[in-house]
Amino acid sequence: MTRSNLHITLSNGDKLQCVADGSSAPEQGYIVEHLLLPLLSFHDAKKEMALITEHCTLGGQRTNADYRYIIDLKNEHIGFYEEHYNYGKDTLKKGIDLTGRYISYLKKLETETELFTKRKFRNITNKELVKRINGLPDFKWDDEGVELNRRRLLSNGAFIYKMQGNTIIILKDE
Repeated sequence: MTRSNLHITLSNGDKLQCVADGSSAPEQGYIVEHLLLPLLSFHDAKKEMALITEHCTLGGQRTNADYRYIIDLKNEHIGFYEEHYNYGKDTLKKGIDLTGRYISYLKKLETETELFTKRKFRNITNKELVKRINGLPDFKWDDEGVELNRRRLLSNGAFIYKMQGNTIIILKDE
């Protein structure tokens, strides 16, 4: 069993700390599929808190945690690090950045549809993809929508968009 200390910024900006007590290495899948990906899809602090309380122990950190997640739901960014406890100073310290392991696991989750759309739109920029979607009739952009969401998740906060009415607006594209 792997424990992780979680430092979370909810989509409304509220901050909290909690502990994920089991299966919290990204390669084990549970934390990514049952906590992180759903949290990134909500954009609603009440739903986020409900899921967090279901999967985590609130109000503290564990000295025996193996990992630290820094989850920023406002900016859709996940950071994953080693966690170190200094017994002499009674402090927890963020260690080596392991976020690549989280991104690698996300790539392994790609469905056949996502692999198809990745190939189909590989030469199109995010801006061009959004322009294409905005030019299509409502609900006629299934492949484009799959690719847009795939890019958002794998960018880990570097590409963020929102729906405003029937139009997609890019908020961030690095």
